[in-house]
Amino acid sequence: MVGKRQARVGRFDVAAALAARALPGAMTPLIEQARLDAKMILERASGRAPSPLIGEQAEPAPLREVDLLSILPRAFVEKLRSAERDVRMLTGRLILGKNPSPLIERSRPAAGAVVSLPRKTPAMTRPLKVTDVIRETDDAVSIYLTEADGSALEFRPGQFLSVDVIIDGERCRRAYSLASACMAGTPRHITVKRIANGRVSNHLNDTIRVGDELAVLGPSGNFTVEPRPVNERHLVMIAGGSGITPIMSILETILRLEDRSRVTLIYGNRSWKDVIFRDRLAALRDEVGDRLIVDHVLEHAPEDWSGGRGLLTRDVLEGRLDALGIQDDGLQRYFLCGPTPMMQAAHEALQARGVAANRVAEERFTRPEEREGAKGSSEAELVMISRCGHEHGIQVEPGQTILEAALAAGIDMPFSCAMGGCGACRVRLTSGDVRMEEPNCLSRAELEQRYVLTCVGRPHAQSSILVEGA
Repeated sequence: MVGKRQARVGRFDVAAALAARALPGAMTPLIEQARLDAKMILERASGRAPSPLIGEQAEPAPLREVDLLSILPRAFVEKLRSAERDVRMLTGRLILGKNPSPLIERSRPAAGAVVSLPRKTPAMTRPLKVTDVIRETDDAVSIYLTEADGSALEFRPGQFLSVDVIIDGERCRRAYSLASACMAGTPRHITVKRIANGRVSNHLNDTIRVGDELAVLGPSGNFTVEPRPVNERHLVMIAGGSGITPIMSILETILRLEDRSRVTLIYGNRSWKDVIFRDRLAALRDEVGDRLIVDHVLEHAPEDWSGGRGLLTRDVLEGRLDALGIQDDGLQRYFLCGPTPMMQAAHEALQARGVAANRVAEERFTRPEEREGAKGSSEAELVMISRCGHEHGIQVEPGQTILEAALAAGIDMPFSCAMGGCGACRVRLTSGDVRMEEPNCLSRAELEQRYVLTCVGRPHAQSSILVEGA
């Protein structure tokens, strides 16, 4: 998505904003939390259940940004603001002798935020410092990172980094989830599992050292939650192999920041030695007690194994859900991450139990070398870009993505991961033919509405696109 949707401001928001401005600044966080708590209670009382994906939730405007005039009739507000501008201009010019500055000051974006600034190339990465390297299993390594100045990386639980690595003179980009809890003072890390014939995963497992730098974009992604201390919820999570990485970040963050919430994790692996975060999960289970249930399922289990056995097929998952006594109450949220067959089996098992699709969130890992299509035209194609009421024409060369061509032309375009995984560069195709690398993060509904991703999209004919929300 290009930007996060903001909830409509209502009378309750205006009242809270008035209270925040009238009372001492130290009271603002308490007022903000009270407003969020009241909204959640009202939503539950009305039978509305929010989506488990944070990117699909409407975010309330911060109190300091709530327009106190927003509940008044629009025509009246426009006249009032026009008068205010006239008075301010006359005051500045006639009384203070000041002329308005021709420059518009822009606030500095938070680290990891999706920003849209003119760039010559989408490879506008930043360096992160490697502060520690910990071997999790024979085939998985955790790489601890900080910003170049030593500050902590800002992210939301479940998000990923796009990592650029130069191998044999070629730039390779891969996405790796941040697996640490999203809490102050907690070291940030990605965990990379070695993949057969995987160029980047093998390179990082074999060569990464403390003191190195990694070039990254992000954090990106909407497979995430917003932890709030007032929440009391049950999250059911299903992970396979390295799919534990975003799941681990979410579950630990929730369990530490929401002391009335609980998590059930079904986690499939080849064998016991392949279980990533095995000791970390056990330590967290000892700490939080029965608020965390971890159900390990092994494909090659030892003879004395008492847990689940086999691959996470539909039958095995249904058996594990029954064995754990999980009865869907219509409010539970489900989070899935792992190999494609496991994800499909999990969807089928949950659908058979009557779980609505809007209560199931998923994160899909794809390898760029496995993607298909998106070769584009064999000739340069004209693409018209409509943005902020203006049109720009660019020539997209054979093999070049629309994002690469637009940024090279100095056109202000939104993007984040630059590899089809987060949706930040989503635009609407209004005419022509644009083909994308598959799979990517667009949903079936988005494809039907003719959305495309500029970072993995290449024109196959003269085309026109609309940048929405600009």
